[in-house]
Amino acid sequence: MEAIVNIQKILIILIFLMISINSYSQQDERYIKVDQENLRLQPNGKILGKLNSGTKCKILEDNSKWMKVQITGWIWKGSLTNDQTMVSGYAIQASHILVNSEEKAQEILNKIKQGASFEEMARVHSIDKSSGRNGGDLGSFSRGDLNPEFENAALKLNVGELSGIVKTSLGYHIIKRTK
Repeated sequence: MEAIVNIQKILIILIFLMISINSYSQQDERYIKVDQENLRLQPNGKILGKLNSGTKCKILEDNSKWMKVQITGWIWKGSLTNDQTMVSGYAIQASHILVNSEEKAQEILNKIKQGASFEEMARVHSIDKSSGRNGGDLGSFSRGDLNPEFENAALKLNVGELSGIVKTSLGYHIIKRTK
């Protein structure tokens, strides 16, 4: 009998706690009242998206004029990626040296590794004269802009890093990621 009374007391306490927690979390929820509100990375920062009127937000932090919110919703699984390079609009900048033979590419790569200037090697040796004049600079590009083998190699590089020799239908490249 005493065990049943203790279980009842525990259940009453648990119910009270659940009601308290639920009441507290409801106080921390608000709804968007305007037609649309910008969702930003930080106060006055980059706009991540728009929230429509009526969207429920959980308040995480109140910072005078700004509130950090959390929203819960569903999106199509196919819209997500673990690979930042697959994000629409993701772009990098790279330079390259393009030559006709693997042997020539290896010779140039060895010179660069021994301290030769990548930019000077591009000016002198690259058969891509338009980028060669600019030290091999190709400017900015995203997935789908260039040869897939070239893009895959460039996107794997960290800023300032050199690739090995990358073969494409155009020839043999040495790639340097610049941004």
